[in-house]
Amino acid sequence: MKYKHVILSFLLCSRLLIHAQSRETQFSQLMKTYHDYNMFDGAVLVAEQGKIIYQGAFGMANHEWNIPNQVDTKFMIGSVSKPLTAMLVLTYVQKGLINLDKTLGDYLPEFRNRPAGIVTIRQLLSHTSGMPNYDIMKDFFPVMSRRSFTREEYIKIYRDSALAFTPGSRYYYSSWGYFTLGYLVEKISGKSYAQAMKEEIFDRIGMTHSGSYLHTQVVPQRATGYDYVLGTYQSADFRDQSNTMGTGDIYSTVGDLFKFHLAINDNRLISKELTSEMLQPGIAPANYGFGWFNKTFKYTDRDSVFTNFHLGMTEGFVSFFRRIPSTNSMVLILCNSSPTDFFGIANNLAKILYHQPVAIKQPIHKKMETLIAEKGVVAAVKEYQVLKADTGHYYADRISLCFLAEQLLTMKRVEDARLMAENNIAEFPSFDMANCILGNVYLQLGKKEDAALYYRKTLKISPFYEEARSRLKEMGLAEQ
Repeated sequence: MKYKHVILSFLLCSRLLIHAQSRETQFSQLMKTYHDYNMFDGAVLVAEQGKIIYQGAFGMANHEWNIPNQVDTKFMIGSVSKPLTAMLVLTYVQKGLINLDKTLGDYLPEFRNRPAGIVTIRQLLSHTSGMPNYDIMKDFFPVMSRRSFTREEYIKIYRDSALAFTPGSRYYYSSWGYFTLGYLVEKISGKSYAQAMKEEIFDRIGMTHSGSYLHTQVVPQRATGYDYVLGTYQSADFRDQSNTMGTGDIYSTVGDLFKFHLAINDNRLISKELTSEMLQPGIAPANYGFGWFNKTFKYTDRDSVFTNFHLGMTEGFVSFFRRIPSTNSMVLILCNSSPTDFFGIANNLAKILYHQPVAIKQPIHKKMETLIAEKGVVAAVKEYQVLKADTGHYYADRISLCFLAEQLLTMKRVEDARLMAENNIAEFPSFDMANCILGNVYLQLGKKEDAALYYRKTLKISPFYEEARSRLKEMGLAEQ
């Protein structure tokens, strides 16, 4: 493949129509380039001042039948479901049926006299409850995520878990916390989460292409999820959506999520006061409010704007949703091939929105995927140094490089995973994810002392990185 280096720049023009048309071309060129790099298959939407200024679709919704993605294709949105769950809870707060400062013990008998019984609804919404996440379980993805659970069965898995800290004192992302919020809605309303979501949100604002998914359903125009592994597409692994209620079980379209954005902007679902509280920055550095990360986005070295955003990842799907409330604008990508540089794609779309030139360089990890498939990991790691030096054409995305090491480990190519993970540590020694993955590799190789070293380094960087803490606990070792 020839090296690609696309420079997108906007043309200065006094006529608004030509200006807007030029920017639409930039969006299209940007996304086509990412698609050509095998980094994006899906749908994208950009809006400004409450109007859609660009939407497009790329790649295949289903590779087996060669069905292309369309702008109305339905995608699993992963944790972008959490802003919807937060909004659903707040509709019941507005009705006076839920009090933000009451505890789980007040509402749910199954949590009384248990660690999480003292956690408030406010703390669950803002990820400050201290409730653990599913990654504390070593066998969650290979085993537990595939099983079908009743709500009560799933609650029992984690309801006795110790809290990671005093509720309200810190931030720690917990999908179990949002599952609990979905469960609370069901108990308060007497309806299923899916029905409550439909009645309180989807029906009220016309989100007619969205729903809560279960794998037994037939959903017209729903994309299939794929993993892009070492230069080829693979069908994504199975996950039973009974354990993602409230956290990641929603499917939607770019158009429907645009309607959700407008409803937030217009306070059509909840009051202005509750909306303001939802979008208030929480505990730093995450600044998570209720269902949204609320942070400034720098689109130049000197210019920034306040935004609300959320990322979603589930088997074979990636999504990223950024709102800019001051101008009623938004950027959204829904992707059915994983992994990808979601921050890079969304940030570049936002830069074009703000009339900034964008340089698209080829990601090193994509070149390395091809090299690994054709020549092996040793050759790919050697070539990494050459590619890194060519800053005019290539860039290194540390998250994607870590995913590459993790893919090799999942494929049970443990020695290859070691080479890749060690290279990542050499490049990103202070990145918690790189340290934890190298610890996982060493654990698979039986090098327990080395594994413990990197788990401890992970916790030194990020004290609440629960996967590292859990691995040390399973090994019977102290954190320090």
